[in-house]
Amino acid sequence: MAIDLSVISKLTDAVDALKGFVAKAAGAEEKEAAPRGAVPEHSAAVQLARDARKSYQKTARWMLAAFAAVGVLIFGSLPFAGITDVELTWPTSLWLIGGLVFAVVGIVSAVIAVSLVSEPEDASLGELDCDMRAIQKVDDKGFVFVKGKPVITVNKLHAWWNPRLRSRIELANILHGPESSAHLGPNLQSGDRQASVTDLIKRLGDLESRHAKLAPVVANLTVSVTSFEKRIEDLGKLLVELRARRAEDSSVEKEIGTTSAMYTAAAAKLDSERAALTTKQKELAEVDDQLKLYQDHRDLVLAESGVMQLRGTFRLARRILAIAAVLTMFGGTGYALALPGAATDDTKPSAPTPKPTPPPAPAYAAGLPATVSIHEGTHAADELPRQCVDRQLAAVWVGDTRVPPTAGPFTVLITDTACVGEVRVARGEGTFALTR
Repeated sequence: MAIDLSVISKLTDAVDALKGFVAKAAGAEEKEAAPRGAVPEHSAAVQLARDARKSYQKTARWMLAAFAAVGVLIFGSLPFAGITDVELTWPTSLWLIGGLVFAVVGIVSAVIAVSLVSEPEDASLGELDCDMRAIQKVDDKGFVFVKGKPVITVNKLHAWWNPRLRSRIELANILHGPESSAHLGPNLQSGDRQASVTDLIKRLGDLESRHAKLAPVVANLTVSVTSFEKRIEDLGKLLVELRARRAEDSSVEKEIGTTSAMYTAAAAKLDSERAALTTKQKELAEVDDQLKLYQDHRDLVLAESGVMQLRGTFRLARRILAIAAVLTMFGGTGYALALPGAATDDTKPSAPTPKPTPPPAPAYAAGLPATVSIHEGTHAADELPRQCVDRQLAAVWVGDTRVPPTAGPFTVLITDTACVGEVRVARGEGTFALTR
């Protein structure tokens, strides 16, 4: 039996291309632009979220590469050229059409699953608060708790089926659970209820409002103190000059008195402004300290939320990839069974039903000239050199019964110089036609 080296070459090229894809998809590290805004760029929580994202994305790419390898092994060895000889009949054509549809659905699902891991997660406390309200019971006073635990409104079966929703519920139990103060910050409880994301938003809003009110006051007092210090300095210099001229000119005595009174009033005003500035600076420092504390907790909460959401998204993508692999496997199997020559010649039908004996077919003389074409990837093509496949060949029909149909089966003696030999072609493996 002749070995078609072109098929092996194609599979080798496909494997080499797949290796390149795996190396590029799973090994290449993408540099993310540093985020800008109120969240510190190099905080531990933010760096943890970035590392988790890179890890999940890299694992998802490896999963897609493994899926692509399965697809190459399934479809890389199937003779796609033989699809042109398939007769679309009901219901046998369901194997072919259904197999291709299943394979396409599996491939598209795999691409969608990997792209899910690259979707952005919640970037603000407002989005996180909306997510928490979608899964936890709320009333007029806010989130509802029972014995210090959040009341979840999502059905357990729905949460089991949806990994994203299950991760969100886990996040609610962490942020709104008994240890909520460790995540959201201290002194956020209202009455007998646990601290919630809503309380953190309100506290940040209140502190930022106080900061916005105090900052201009401190700025104005700072400018006022600076101006009075400059004025006192100028008045002091003027008094020195006037007192130096008193020995020469007695008329400056009145001017000295006026300047001295102005100096005294400016000094008293400076003391008052300094006292007010110190008080306001103290209040602003207290507000800024609390604001920094709760901003750090906000960063921590957003990082925890990002990691938890990525975990749920990755689990969902992994489930979709598993289903896509099964669909692709079934699709490839159905497609392979529908191709011509999928069944071997020695297969025998089980329990054939008796049919009436047809009238004898008229005999034909053997040795009639004909032209044949053998399809690539079939059993008959394996017995011929590569250059003899998928082209018209001169032959002699060696049968002595009814002329075979165009799609076979038939037995011919190929007379072409480079392809001489007798070959038996099963149905669908080639085409046949008498030349006279």
